[in-house]
Amino acid sequence: MSQFIRPSQFITTYGPGSILEGQNGPVLILSIEESGVFRDGTSIKDFEIVDQRFSNSLLEGSRIVRIPTNAELGEPENTDVYKTSSFPVWSLCVEHNIIYRYDPDKQIGCPRCGNMGNRGWQKARNEAIRFVMACPGGHLDDVNWTGIVNHRRNNCHPDYMLWKGGGTLSDIEICCPICGACINLGIAYNIEYNCTGRLPEKRQYTRCDLKAKMMQRGAANLRIPEIITSLTIPPRSTELHEIFGTKEVKLLFFAAIPQRKEEVIRILGRAEDTGIIQRNFVARVKQFEESQIIEAITKTQEQIIVNNENEYRVEELDALQKAATFGEFVVPADTPGAPPRFEVHRADVKSFEMPSRRFIRVTPVSRLRVVAVQKGYRRLDPAEGAVVETSFEMDGDKWIPGVELHGEGVFVDLEPLESHSSIEHWEMKGLTYSQWLRAYQNPAVYINQGIDLNYECLHPVFVWWHTLAHRLINALSVDSGYSSAAIRERIYVKHTERGSTGGILLYTAQSGGDGTLGGLIATVPHFDRVLLSALRDVHICSNDPLCSGNFFSPGKYNGAACYACELVSETSCEYRNMFLDRNLLVDNLP
Repeated sequence: MSQFIRPSQFITTYGPGSILEGQNGPVLILSIEESGVFRDGTSIKDFEIVDQRFSNSLLEGSRIVRIPTNAELGEPENTDVYKTSSFPVWSLCVEHNIIYRYDPDKQIGCPRCGNMGNRGWQKARNEAIRFVMACPGGHLDDVNWTGIVNHRRNNCHPDYMLWKGGGTLSDIEICCPICGACINLGIAYNIEYNCTGRLPEKRQYTRCDLKAKMMQRGAANLRIPEIITSLTIPPRSTELHEIFGTKEVKLLFFAAIPQRKEEVIRILGRAEDTGIIQRNFVARVKQFEESQIIEAITKTQEQIIVNNENEYRVEELDALQKAATFGEFVVPADTPGAPPRFEVHRADVKSFEMPSRRFIRVTPVSRLRVVAVQKGYRRLDPAEGAVVETSFEMDGDKWIPGVELHGEGVFVDLEPLESHSSIEHWEMKGLTYSQWLRAYQNPAVYINQGIDLNYECLHPVFVWWHTLAHRLINALSVDSGYSSAAIRERIYVKHTERGSTGGILLYTAQSGGDGTLGGLIATVPHFDRVLLSALRDVHICSNDPLCSGNFFSPGKYNGAACYACELVSETSCEYRNMFLDRNLLVDNLP
């Protein structure tokens, strides 16, 4: 590769189908099965991230694998362990204003530069054209520069094209050197073309009836990753649950669950000797008590039934609220010095009375583990574009790239004690509330407008918590020591017979040491100051009255929300800054 990227960047920002800019010109990241990263002698199972609840529900049985680093593969740092492909292949000679394709056999690129030998390829990569073609179906290809012009002669197929003019697109003409036919680049940029159906990252061509458009290779919407995250929660939150949740280990105890630790060790030892499981499993299991081992085997053998992402999130909400009420027993990590997977100290939970006399409960989650996977990516349209999957088949299993992150967080909900008000007893009000509730009750009207996310996002309780989360993110960045872009959100909503409840988890997590410094949980004792700061100017926006006068309706993603008051970094918001409404928060202040 022409540049280094961190394993976490492969999931959050880049990945297959991304175009990287490097010293040797732009390159395309190939799909994992084409990358050669898992070569002979490198077992993909050595880099598995085990999250049984995640894999067996939202990922439909797919196993999670992290991208190994050079050090883990035993390769020098300057070695390219992940294959890429030069893309785009057309170049613009800035000296002669010619668009050309380098011919490696003849070592000829720009026809007026002539044979440049080995320097020809480097010159071509440094002059790579900045335009490509893409369609909403996820396909990507070079611009057919010789084909965008209506040639004046039959069978006119030049090897290169002339680039005339400069400045804006409308000042540039693309001309044929043979027949003299030209097209204005500004016009060509806005024309729809037949899609070639090419997936260069997979080295495939498929039939595609969609229209492609010309765009710049650095455009933000050229590749929009689809990321799914999971919070590791009790009871499957220990090292033992990871070991016994591994597919190979789980099969060993499928027929019968042993009741003695010695028998478990004997079965695992035999599997280690035959190479079925990893060599260190027996040593790791021996550290635990017999009751813990049997409990973990029993739990991992249970079937996991989750029908949708909202049910998955409700499980997390229940676990967080239980931990806020009773605390969570700290289970040591498998590696000495590594953080536990989930930790809540009940004595540190605080409750603050708000001006409305409602009580906000703030729970410090001193340790947490988040697994994020990049399920796929879209091109051009973040809502309606087809998803190009990043999953692949290897060793008889379906794998999906992911990353394991450790950090800390703050869980915020309304005090559930009967002596205090809670959202279950709180009837929201206002015109904005009615608009969002109507959307939730008639989701097809709004989903047909391009909103294809879980319709729970349209519920006013969800929108209320989501809007508050964004304001808290900005307020926390002042006191926590983290930038707002480093703080992420998880929004929860649950419907019961008594009404709808919810909460938010604001956390920071990284694959390295950042995210475990205690900056977030240190704000909990004085979180009332953060809450007041977040709500102090909620009535005001520098873009008012335009902002406050924006009401949610079909065809819109937000109500009153703009960059001056509500929108945050894309790294922080799981919903691309959609489903926000400051007016809803103003009408129903906590």
